[in-house]
Amino acid sequence: MNKQEFMDELRKTLSGEVTDQVCRETCRYYEDYIATEIRGGRTEEEVLEELGRPSLIARSVIAAQTGDRAADMEYTEDGRTRKLYRNQEQTQKKQREKKPVVSDGRPWYAKLLYVLALILLILVVFVIMKGLLAILLTFGIPLLLILGIIYLVMYFTK
Repeated sequence: MNKQEFMDELRKTLSGEVTDQVCRETCRYYEDYIATEIRGGRTEEEVLEELGRPSLIARSVIAAQTGDRAADMEYTEDGRTRKLYRNQEQTQKKQREKKPVVSDGRPWYAKLLYVLALILLILVVFVIMKGLLAILLTFGIPLLLILGIIYLVMYFTK
């Protein structure tokens, strides 16, 4: 793609989507930018490769003029639009920034209730285990001692 093709596509994509003044200013800006970079020693191909596709530039300008809804559209050479799928990582990052969501889709207070219920369950299990341990200590150790003594007596009296 050369400079003229780049500018034609940019102008075509912008026309009818933004005001004529915005279209002229945008085209003038990119013409000046390309010319300045070429005068600075870069090739036209390098500058155009750095800029990327004119339809994406136009999409950004249109989005700035009309709102973010236009940012999800890509304008093709034949003038039609199609959905542009953003990088999945960027989409997930934006979703996390918008609102924190519990992984199962439940609100934060539901998660809090689950945590409190889990703590209560752990306390109940602890109390039961403590009770069992107390019973074992009270009756189990003396019983084990008695059984051990009986075993030893039987072992040595054979």
